[in-house]
Amino acid sequence: MNYLFHSINIIYKKFLLIRPKIVSIILLMPLLYLFGWLIANPLLLIGVEKENISLIGTIFTFLLFVISMPKWFEIRWGLNQTWILLGININDKREQRFIYFIKGFLYAIILLLLILIPLISNGWGYWTGRLSSQILLNALLLIIGIGFAEELIFRGWLLEELKNQYGFKKACVSQSFIFSFVHIGFNIPFWQMVSILFGLFLLGVLLALIRIKDDNCLWGCAGLHGGLVGIWFLVNNGLIEISKDAPIWLVGPGVINTNPLGGMYGIILLIFMLFYIYHNYKNNISKISNNKNFN
Repeated sequence: MNYLFHSINIIYKKFLLIRPKIVSIILLMPLLYLFGWLIANPLLLIGVEKENISLIGTIFTFLLFVISMPKWFEIRWGLNQTWILLGININDKREQRFIYFIKGFLYAIILLLLILIPLISNGWGYWTGRLSSQILLNALLLIIGIGFAEELIFRGWLLEELKNQYGFKKACVSQSFIFSFVHIGFNIPFWQMVSILFGLFLLGVLLALIRIKDDNCLWGCAGLHGGLVGIWFLVNNGLIEISKDAPIWLVGPGVINTNPLGGMYGIILLIFMLFYIYHNYKNNISKISNNKNFN
């Protein structure tokens, strides 16, 4: 067993040192997903239903990702204190992390209220308030799980890794494009797909700037991202009945659940918020983004 772990460690170190470094970035998540699926698949033998294997495999993938991070930055860049580097810990100020998370969540509420108010006032949606405990639990898992996990991957690991190689500006644009591309659906008309792609790209830039604004703490990003996903899930699953006549420019494109930040109105809101964040925290953003490393 020790020999197996030693062999895996050697292979992992060689993988991290592949040149050019961008290759290992591209391959990391697909390889981790493959390993996560291989670990989860034997659970079929003990009665776990097949439709649950994908979710379990995704959970294993994320756990493998978390476990791999300290070695990733130590071997590639000689950097320690991984969780400070990735914005999870900020000098053990737990109350500050909570404040950043709440501020990010409030940003999400404001953005969605600015969409819901004209939606309801024009008769394209009406309040129903039908919620179950299961829907509330799913929303909570989205707020905490998706918000935290995706921010750790995109605004934590990917942004920091690309920043070390190419600088903050290129890293911000690159991670935003990747973030938008992996979330896009290809079962909608082309121009609607482009609209969602652009909206998600702007969201990726906004989340990166919020991390910088919050002294490189990731919790504000998690609050905003999780709030957007969780609250809109509640809206689409019983909280508000959205009419089929609701315009795409307001509620955004989508097949089952629409994406409000992919509509023209949502894009305009994101642009205004980007200007607001940059204008009010320009000095902080310029100062920190010019540093080679976040820590």
